[in-house]
Amino acid sequence: MPKYYFIDKQHKVTEVDKAKSNWLIINHSDVVTIENITQKYQLPKEIFIGISYPEAISRVEYLPGTKLANAFSLVLLNLSSNSQKIEERLTPISFVVSDDLLITCVENETMFIESLVEKYQTELISFEKVIAYTILNSYMHFVKELKKMKQEIDSLDEGARRTTENEELYKQADLERAIVYIDHTLRDQKETLDELWEVNHFAEKLADDQLLYDVKLRQRQTEKMISIYRDLLESIGNLFSGMMDNHLNHLMKYLDSATLVISVPAMIAGIWGMNTGGLPGRSSELGFLLVLIGSAVATAAVALHLLTKDYTK
Repeated sequence: MPKYYFIDKQHKVTEVDKAKSNWLIINHSDVVTIENITQKYQLPKEIFIGISYPEAISRVEYLPGTKLANAFSLVLLNLSSNSQKIEERLTPISFVVSDDLLITCVENETMFIESLVEKYQTELISFEKVIAYTILNSYMHFVKELKKMKQEIDSLDEGARRTTENEELYKQADLERAIVYIDHTLRDQKETLDELWEVNHFAEKLADDQLLYDVKLRQRQTEKMISIYRDLLESIGNLFSGMMDNHLNHLMKYLDSATLVISVPAMIAGIWGMNTGGLPGRSSELGFLLVLIGSAVATAAVALHLLTKDYTK
């Protein structure tokens, strides 16, 4: 069901009935309401289509030819706090902004708008501030998630120095997947926000330099964090690769050494096993024992040599 709010420039935002509202919140799955709104205000039919998946494009575009004055569309992406896959946590938030009406389309599962109103109820005194605080809040969600990732990266880095078990590699793959989605989302959204500040003199209408500074500062912080953490994950991946190569080298060294040691008694046994005349000890009762002892001594000598040899030179 849609929700209706009234944004008062002098008082806090309040929930009201439809007739008194100037801020409408609808759900993406409410097809009937969306259809009625697009027809009523002559909005593009696809205005709220294609925003229900994490690969949605953050964008801002003008909406000429509608019944709304100076209307434009804005699509942002927020990171929800549930424990699903990263693809399911990236939830688009779509705005249609005009002089007299603000329309917001969100996913059914999110409580983003409700928490926004509760947190900044006395600050939401204009459409521009609603959007600015929405951006600020969404970036705070990204920062919170990235801080959690930093703890996982530190744990993964510590584990990478001790083991190359599959479990640690799976954790690295999951983190890299999440980082990739967030990184591309933030890059895409940066271009949108750079354009937003110029749309219909948005920054001037916002008339709050401190809020705009906070939004841009949080944006820069998030972008720097994602860049650092992606590089850290890459270095951990290189560490895993180096450790696996090192373990493989040690294994090959052991196997090659074992092959050389075993080849010594095998060669001696092969020579004395020849069915020809003239071999020493052929007619002696102690011949077999002497050959066995000689093989053991030669094998021990080769093993000792390989054990004490410095392979770094």
